[in-house]
Amino acid sequence: MKVYNRRGKLYIRVNGIRKSTGLDYTKENIKLVSNYHGKDEFFNNFNITVNNKTIIDYCNDVILEKRKRLKVTSIRSYESLLSSRIVPYFDKMYPHEVTPRMIKEYYGTFKDKATLNTTINGILKNAFEFALIDGAISKSPFVVSFPTLKSDYEMKPFNLSEIQLILSNASNWFKNFLGVAFFTGMRTGEILALKWSDIDFDDLSININATRTDGKTLIPKTKSSERIIDILSQCESFLIEQRKASGLSTFVFPSRDGKMFYGSTSLDVIWKKLLAKCEIEYRSIYQTRHTFASNMLSNKEDAIWVSSMLGHKSLNITLEKYTKFIRIDRKRKHTFLDTENIEFSSNMAQ
Repeated sequence: MKVYNRRGKLYIRVNGIRKSTGLDYTKENIKLVSNYHGKDEFFNNFNITVNNKTIIDYCNDVILEKRKRLKVTSIRSYESLLSSRIVPYFDKMYPHEVTPRMIKEYYGTFKDKATLNTTINGILKNAFEFALIDGAISKSPFVVSFPTLKSDYEMKPFNLSEIQLILSNASNWFKNFLGVAFFTGMRTGEILALKWSDIDFDDLSININATRTDGKTLIPKTKSSERIIDILSQCESFLIEQRKASGLSTFVFPSRDGKMFYGSTSLDVIWKKLLAKCEIEYRSIYQTRHTFASNMLSNKEDAIWVSSMLGHKSLNITLEKYTKFIRIDRKRKHTFLDTENIEFSSNMAQ
């Protein structure tokens, strides 16, 4: 509730509605009205509709709206942030109770920029915009600048000797899978969603039109992710071996039952065991994508081509991520790793 002095009379504003109390604007009357505020008879007396929606209610409204245009995986991410980052701090609170100071303190609970940005710009700010539209508040408390934070995600590409060691110790289909990952920069879900109809050995190209995650085959998240990429000579040899291994399967990398893998998490155990066998420090399988990008750029490949292979929205994204890996005196992509000495096997994993 806010109070106003209008021609000597005490006015109040509650839930976006301004009303006259009929009282003189004095300290005593301000205190009287403030103490009276919050009681049912107060709202009845001024014919003010009480908005009982909490911040969490508005956040749920935001996510409900997002359901109309976002994929299931994205909605799950927002729901996870709501339960882990918003509910513990704002549970049972109303929009009008939040001040800029509280928002600043809330920012201080974050350790990485990406989570902060998605939580605030993806959910909370929209929730308070809904509250503004409803008249529950007259202005948003989000007037505080973001703190300076660094992402806790570390990009650690594999070096050439590590790539050689991994591929030499990987067995059967997983060796082929990693060969494709290292020499295309494709995302894990994109590789798992590949069908043989997507592979053109004549044109030496791969049509990326789907991704596999959480047991679902979805279209790529962005338009730029739907792309046709080149099959490098290193990648081609692994695909040829996998063609033998997969037999009559529709999928390039079928699971043990001949169907599609559930998602990238299905590879966690075999990936961890492989790195342990190679005595290589663990890092996520997604680092194979960073490995491709850094190796291509360090070997003087055209940055625009690398960006298109990765499916980035713009060249700026590619350069921002990988500029530090560019070198002047490195060999070109066709010679940076010799795959001729890597033994292939067409047996499927049991």
